[in-house]
Amino acid sequence: MLTRDQRLDAARASIDYITGRPEAEQHVEVTNCPGWTVYNAAAHVGRVLVAWEGMINSGPGEEGARDRAYEVSNARPHGAPMSDLRAWAHSAIDALEGPTRQCFFSMTGGVGDTDLWTWHAPSELGVHRLDVEAALGHQHAMSVPEAVDATTYAATYFLPMMRTVTEIDPGALALELLDAGGSVASTVEIASDAGPVATVRGPAVQVLLAVWGRPHTDVEVTGDGQVWAGWRELPSQAFQFGTWD
Repeated sequence: MLTRDQRLDAARASIDYITGRPEAEQHVEVTNCPGWTVYNAAAHVGRVLVAWEGMINSGPGEEGARDRAYEVSNARPHGAPMSDLRAWAHSAIDALEGPTRQCFFSMTGGVGDTDLWTWHAPSELGVHRLDVEAALGHQHAMSVPEAVDATTYAATYFLPMMRTVTEIDPGALALELLDAGGSVASTVEIASDAGPVATVRGPAVQVLLAVWGRPHTDVEVTGDGQVWAGWRELPSQAFQFGTWD
């Protein structure tokens, strides 16, 4: 697992990559996110992190904190240059610096702390970086430890939250994350009261893409395939952000 500082560094690196694309690349379509261009992905990152900052600065369980945070995000100028989007995003990561403190955290129903946000940030931002890298034909920069950390987060908070929102429980899931040499680097499990079980085995980065419903390769599924299909469909069933800009 990554340290807190490593997570913050990974989040900042993803922000800089996504919002640092030159004009010639900004109109390229992001096939992992239908309807988005590279600029739309950067706008999503900038605006979502404005909302994150609002929640980070709200009290744990504060009523209406999420809605207010997105109202602030939506009020920011549309068509903002990449430099503004980058500054908005970095401001949210800066808000995570310092001692751990309680705050609003949407993935747990409102009660959380800055350490949870620090774990969430590189996981989600890393997936968006993978989206843009795929669109531009760039080799992914995510390391195995970063992918293991991000996938563990997704199995611990992101996917269970999708299950709560949709009220759909596909079943129990075990993720066997492989390192660059093909050995198991980590195993992550999602418990379920439902009967079926599926085991997913593959390179850590590819499993991370898969659990976020992205195209992926070299992933082997054993057990109940419908369980795996159900988990992969949950993110898009729970919510889908538009382009914003």
